[in-house]
Amino acid sequence: MRILVVVHGFPPSAQGGSEIYANVHARTLMTHGNDVLVLTREPDRNRPEYAVRTDESDGLRIVRINNTFHNTRTFEETYANGAIDAIARRVIDDFGPDAAHIHHLTCLSTGIVHVLAARRIPTILTLHDYWLMCHRGQLLDVHYRVCDGPDDTGVCATCLGPAGQAGSVQFLGARAVRAIEGCLPPVPARLVRRTAVELAGFVARDGVAVDRERRRTAHMRAVCDRITHFIAPSRCMRDRFVAFGVASERITVADYGFDPTPFKKGRTFEGRQRGGPERTALHLGFLGSLMVSKGPHVLLEAISTLPRDGVSVDLYGAHTPYHGDDSYRVQLDPLLNQPNVHVHGPIAHEAVAAALASLDVLVVPSIWPENSPLVIHEAFLAGVPVVASRIGGIPELVADGRNGLLFNPADVADLRSVLGRLLAEPVLLDTLRAGIPDVRSIEDDVRMAQELYREPGAETSESRPRVAAIVLNFRTPDDTLLAVKSLLASRRPIDDMIVVDNDSTENARERLSSVQSQITYLLSGRNLGFSGGMNLGIRQALARGADRVLLVNSDMTVPPDCVGRLERCLDTQRAGITGPVVLARSDPGWIASLGMAYAPGTGRMRHLGFGARLSHDARAETGAVDAVSGCLMLIRREVFEAIGLLDEDFFFSFEELDFCFRARRAGFSTVLDGSGVAYHECGRSIGPDAPERLYFAARNHLLLASRNGGPGILRTLSIVVFNVAHAVRTKGPSLAARLGAVARGVRDHLIGRLGGGPTI
Repeated sequence: MRILVVVHGFPPSAQGGSEIYANVHARTLMTHGNDVLVLTREPDRNRPEYAVRTDESDGLRIVRINNTFHNTRTFEETYANGAIDAIARRVIDDFGPDAAHIHHLTCLSTGIVHVLAARRIPTILTLHDYWLMCHRGQLLDVHYRVCDGPDDTGVCATCLGPAGQAGSVQFLGARAVRAIEGCLPPVPARLVRRTAVELAGFVARDGVAVDRERRRTAHMRAVCDRITHFIAPSRCMRDRFVAFGVASERITVADYGFDPTPFKKGRTFEGRQRGGPERTALHLGFLGSLMVSKGPHVLLEAISTLPRDGVSVDLYGAHTPYHGDDSYRVQLDPLLNQPNVHVHGPIAHEAVAAALASLDVLVVPSIWPENSPLVIHEAFLAGVPVVASRIGGIPELVADGRNGLLFNPADVADLRSVLGRLLAEPVLLDTLRAGIPDVRSIEDDVRMAQELYREPGAETSESRPRVAAIVLNFRTPDDTLLAVKSLLASRRPIDDMIVVDNDSTENARERLSSVQSQITYLLSGRNLGFSGGMNLGIRQALARGADRVLLVNSDMTVPPDCVGRLERCLDTQRAGITGPVVLARSDPGWIASLGMAYAPGTGRMRHLGFGARLSHDARAETGAVDAVSGCLMLIRREVFEAIGLLDEDFFFSFEELDFCFRARRAGFSTVLDGSGVAYHECGRSIGPDAPERLYFAARNHLLLASRNGGPGILRTLSIVVFNVAHAVRTKGPSLAARLGAVARGVRDHLIGRLGGGPTI
């Protein structure tokens, strides 16, 4: 594929977290065989404004647009710039991308999204911060207090600052200030800028900021509407944008991926224990910009009253003004002069692994609601526990007491208390190190992104096939809720969610109250079995216009990409029925089914791959099978119209094989989608060792053979032997009870007793 990557800065000139991540992500896309072009911004005062240059770095082509805001005339041009849009339009038309991945648009232009949408190019946007809803990007107002973003009317004027209040005269004045700054040494230049900011606020007109913030909010909501799909690295970020107006089904929560190679040496702890001959102090570290939102002052104030010989701090990072305000330096500098504080300045990203490996603990004292800080993942890769603010998405990464410790944001006393625990409990560090989790790989990250790129960008809910999902509950309300929630999180939205409660009591209705508005609840009134309960839902789905019907056991967990993959398989393989690779929910590496095979001569039925292991990076092959597991199968409407519904004579088990055989005779193939994966917890409604399961297995196995291959004494005997052998191997009740269940199943088949049978 040809992938356009859009980001507000790019190494080596830009070394922020999102820029570094975009670089690694783009290069990994290349290793997967994609043609990648990066469109980015650079601020070079020595080159003409909006000058474009193209360079290449290890095969990656990069187009850089120069933007120093020298020509900016209005507040609106700080985020929607026609000159940059025109350049982007030429770049996009020349490159002809199949998809675009946007990491950030600040310092570029939101018009790039509209250019892509006009060309029907699928556009994925990773939400690194809150810039689309907050001009300052971090949900901190001008007093550095966390805010909730724009209200329902789009107003959030306190966050704009002087830029949002300035008119054209002030922007012309800002151009003059920038020109003066360029001719002065750093200290006088900062003084000029600070004075200009204060004057801008002084001459601002009442009400201007409110109107401009309202217009900006409306503009950004329109931009969000043109994005094909969002990736949120944290649930916190997802929830904020859902509140902003983005539909939850358009946001996939997926954390950042990393290359672990540079950090492999970081998981050696010899010589790092406090109290040993090599180190006596608790060695703390801070990595990041020395700016107010990152909160290094909280850490430095917290250690100021701790024993100086017990704690040392290494700070890696440079002073960074916050939206032009450099006053934080005055607050921070005295704290940096403590004898146990060591300031190293900024370091190259290649040196981060070594810096982290030298620490006992990384401290992340941010005061803004962070998304999913890259430095926390990097610390975990290096084997270093984290002490961090309990804010934003950080608690999703740092489990208090397991892989790190949390404290209240901006609370110096609370942080001091947490650090005191580490001093007083030397073994706590070992406990935290042992709890450090695995970190997602960049390979997995890129694979998911590629699937999103392939999803049709111009498809609407009106034009795409209508998918109904039927979840069958039988005395497993907790599992049913889990299955429903997994489907509601599908990246391919489910158009009609139907829950059939296959019982005489409404045992699942109360448990499903949290999703009641998103489902249709059908009470069967009695146990109709798998086939009867599913048929109740299928009739409802078809009556409502479903084009495709997804049958789901209550003990299934369906990943967000699964339904989309199954639907693509139906279309690309021209199949009538498809199902995913089924793995065990309790042991995700254990294969439950790669589809089903049936030998007509002997009547033997087996789940392909059953009991084998599937590694994390492995993929099963997509291809035709006799049947797919009924615990999750996607079926075209045309199949039901041709052959009818599930055969209720089976009641429980073998009905999916029978259905797939009938479909094959009508000209519809059944295909296993090797790229799709779902998770099954077998035996939740009827226990895995219950005699009823053995009864239905024997009876229905014989029923299937009689209806799909004709009579045959040898085959009948073979099937009986298979079921007796299975009963002998099965655990559970006594052998006599197990063999008795098989005998009843054989008897009931011979006398034609079908449906629920005498045991239900």
